[in-house]
Amino acid sequence: MSATRTTMPSKEPNRLPLAALPTPLVRLERLERELGTGQVWMKRDDLTGLELSGNKVRKLEYAAADAVACGCDTLVTEGTCQSNHCRATAAVCAKLGMRSVLLIRPEPPSEPQGNHLLDVLFGAEIRGYPRDEFEDNRDDIIGSVLADLDSEGRRPRWVPMGASEPIGCWGYIRAIAELADQLRHAGVTECDVVMPVSSGGTYAGSLLGTLLYELTDMKLWGVPVSDDVAYHTRAIADLCRRTIEQFGLPINFADSAMSFRDGYVGAGYAVPYVADIDAIRLLARTEGIVLDPVYTGKAFCSLLDGLRDGRFGQEHPVVFVHTGGVFSDFAWPQTLVERDARSYRRPRSLG
Repeated sequence: MSATRTTMPSKEPNRLPLAALPTPLVRLERLERELGTGQVWMKRDDLTGLELSGNKVRKLEYAAADAVACGCDTLVTEGTCQSNHCRATAAVCAKLGMRSVLLIRPEPPSEPQGNHLLDVLFGAEIRGYPRDEFEDNRDDIIGSVLADLDSEGRRPRWVPMGASEPIGCWGYIRAIAELADQLRHAGVTECDVVMPVSSGGTYAGSLLGTLLYELTDMKLWGVPVSDDVAYHTRAIADLCRRTIEQFGLPINFADSAMSFRDGYVGAGYAVPYVADIDAIRLLARTEGIVLDPVYTGKAFCSLLDGLRDGRFGQEHPVVFVHTGGVFSDFAWPQTLVERDARSYRRPRSLG
């Protein structure tokens, strides 16, 4: 894995070291033998910490540093009741002595489970909204919450879903440099990298990192687990260009830099299907590694299809970026243990 730069650029913003870094890069040798394929590696970003586990904390290291520097004492964000980002935000706030306000849609159940249980334990203030009401009045709701906090004498900072904002992209600009260094030490000179895509900051930051470090031997594939490719193409291109402009990055970005593996959303965001659950079971059985049915399980389906049809793991190794999500598994116990999930339909792969 070759790169012309080896250090972070001078324009990197301030960062609070909250994650346990670097996360491991491991080879999935038992899975390789099970499938009869070439090299499969996994970047274990589910191991960024216990309470802070997953990809969100890498982005929050920068967003929280910005909030502290601006004298803010409250982080406000949005998500579902099983949002990894909301849980990580609540944990960061607890660690830093800040207040967290989570705007949850739809309204969470009365009995907290999974990530939502941790939100409660971390002392987050949770405001629930019917999904349609929130989507139709999102800007007004956010503005009203921030105004309420201002009137209470608080100094809130809004953090968009997934911390997918220009400053948050630095989390994966840094992460892709970390991965490139690990691959170089492992003797991997060229590879495909597969990761789930939803709010877009992880993929956008990774793309910017490959351009900034001139990692021409690393091909990034995003697997949408929400919305369609057209939406993600627009949103991620916009985020990349805003990040380049805000920080004066010496790179050129074109839409052609993005590559997606379509066809793995299924019936919708956070709606599991048979292949999703089977992928989770396969990796757990062969490697003792746990995925989740919302993000990583669906993206891993794409990886498995690519291994089986020869797109991945033949000419060069493939790397899966495990972005976390294990706590949400505890909100899906029946789905994960049922042996016959006929109610979940497998999507058709378009990738």
